Amino acid sequence: MSTATRRRRALATVALAVLIVAVPLGVYAWGRTSDTFRVRHIVLHGARPAHARAVRLALGRRLLGVNLFGVSTARVRAALAGFPYVAELTVDRDFPDTLRVRMTEYVPAALLLSGGRWYVVASEGRVLAVSAPDDRQAAISGTTGGKGSPSPGAAALPGTAASPSSGTAPATSGSAAPDTSGSAAPTGGSVTEGTASPAPASTDLPRPAATVRLPHGTRSLPVIVTSVPLSVGATVADTRVRAALSVLAALPRSLRRDALGARATATSIRVVEAGGPTVEFGDTSRLTAKVLALRAVLGRYRRHHIACTFVDVSVPDRPLGAPLLPPPAVQTVHSASATTPSGGDSSGGATGATRPSPSPTATGNP
Repeated sequence: MSTATRRRRALATVALAVLIVAVPLGVYAWGRTSDTFRVRHIVLHGARPAHARAVRLALGRRLLGVNLFGVSTARVRAALAGFPYVAELTVDRDFPDTLRVRMTEYVPAALLLSGGRWYVVASEGRVLAVSAPDDRQAAISGTTGGKGSPSPGAAALPGTAASPSSGTAPATSGSAAPDTSGSAAPTGGSVTEGTASPAPASTDLPRPAATVRLPHGTRSLPVIVTSVPLSVGATVADTRVRAALSVLAALPRSLRRDALGARATATSIRVVEAGGPTVEFGDTSRLTAKVLALRAVLGRYRRHHIACTFVDVSVPDRPLGAPLLPPPAVQTVHSASATTPSGGDSSGGATGATRPSPSPTATGNP
């Protein structure tokens, strides 16, 4: 192949490369200035009905008429900066003139009382809304006698972060530590029986007064009290509140729905149930095992038709419950020798003899 031929092929290759790059750039440059690709329709997916109209209006004000090539996820998020409940956003450009926005929202999980005002927060700790400033003086209605129903009287506003009611965890003769005697109770399946019933924690929790304006459907959420300042759109910095939110999120739906609130310290979280027990979780470790132990304990109380007032699952392998359940029933045990020949050895005992069934120390099998 001659030198001239090689030169012509090299020039053709360079020209083709320039063409491949230049054509798309030219089309893109033309598209960014053409009215053909201006946003005329916005399709929204994933917004809750209560927010969909406001979100569409905000998007329309900022993005209608904007060129589709210039719309990015960051620009859409900036348009929705006033909506703290927006968790995730994805943007699709449906050429020539339609913008599709898919969003995921934070779900309200609890009410936080801080500085006399009520804040709605998600389980991730995101602050979603706050009561109006003029509601500060009437923030608390009183202690709760049931889910969402204030009882007469005024509840004093705690000046510090929420903590369990005064007094230490209930003591029983059965230790809350794992049983190392060789006859450990089944995991999550037994309730320790001691000599005294643990005293349930106080259920006095503040509730928002009827005059406090809150987003629809959030008034009956569980209550957590904190002294840390909060702001809408920010994440809660109080580690005790974050721990309480984690415990509430781990509860089964039925228990989460009936939860009045949670009290948290640096090492302990207690959840108060409406018409049910106060549950001691300890820290946030092994939450799945603790929830399984809680369900097993409550199921056992239901089978005995006894209302449970206190459960301690801080050690899920050895849960505690109050009031104490009756001991296991005496079982009938047949003798190994049902019939003894006359004059023979009768050490096997009489047929139908009874004896207490063996059970682990200080535990009752389900």
